[in-house]
Amino acid sequence: MASVALSEAEKVYIVHGVQLLECGGNLFDAIALAVKAALFNTRIPRVRVLEDEEGSKDIELSDDPYDCIRLSVENVPCIVTLCKIGCRHVVDATLQEEACSLASLLLSVTSKGVLTCMRKVGKGSLDPESIFEMMETGKRVGKLLHVSLQSVLHKEESLGPKRQKVGFLG
Repeated sequence: MASVALSEAEKVYIVHGVQLLECGGNLFDAIALAVKAALFNTRIPRVRVLEDEEGSKDIELSDDPYDCIRLSVENVPCIVTLCKIGCRHVVDATLQEEACSLASLLLSVTSKGVLTCMRKVGKGSLDPESIFEMMETGKRVGKLLHVSLQSVLHKEESLGPKRQKVGFLG
């Protein structure tokens, strides 16, 4: 993560990296959840912009590991992919279900159920009524997804150092 100071009141952080280790379907959904969880756990050291008499600016990072700020992830959307199969739609489709689908709808949904983006993928078509039904399902599922993710993140955070470490990153 890199920081660029624009002025004393503005800072821009550039975050690099989503590395995909395996894909079993619903790629965008999984990446969106992982990014939201990573941002929830991110702590950024306090940054001060110092200006000398000549007007040149310098950046000072706090040395205290507890002197940091948290990012608000309240409005970070999750992605819900709905695959159209026949006259029905499926959420969280398996690879086999995805193979049967000619068109899918990716919906970016906030915790309040607001759609921030929608994209149709695949070679098939979607009729307006199907799109409306898929949007309503996606909003409902997206809100539940946010609640579940926040619950898991807060539960894990409450464990503190007692948290079980799993995998190669543990």
